[in-house]
Amino acid sequence: MKHFLCVFLLVLLVSCKTSYRKIAVSSISENEKQRVYSFGQRIFETCKTGEFIQLSKKEVTDGLAKLSLEEMQKACDVLDKRNGKFIDMELVEIIDDTFVGKSLIYRYKANFEKNDFLNEIRIWVNTDGKFSGIIFGEWKDEYLPYK
Repeated sequence: MKHFLCVFLLVLLVSCKTSYRKIAVSSISENEKQRVYSFGQRIFETCKTGEFIQLSKKEVTDGLAKLSLEEMQKACDVLDKRNGKFIDMELVEIIDDTFVGKSLIYRYKANFEKNDFLNEIRIWVNTDGKFSGIIFGEWKDEYLPYK
């Protein structure tokens, strides 16, 4: 009985490990992929020009809509100092986080002037179609949520 209980607890622990479901990139419409890509490109292109746009509440969640131009400038300054100017990004995978975070996470490999390490851009799209987040960081092959 003790052995059975130990095996049961071990199986329970293993099954509780959080896993993230990947969605086939091909299952997302070209229009939607282009919409997400254009949003990310537009945000990073503003770092080049310094002409920041206020994000529309029709397009983004309240949290992103409240992002100030000063906050955007600060993020761009960090990005430019570390990576140089943004060149382009390539969609690699889409993570379904609708169970926990109520969104899809588009993961892009990003190309900058300085590529000391592989960069990632993540864009969150809520189930209502609004953009809820965008961040950049070092690329990791295995998806790990940022804390």
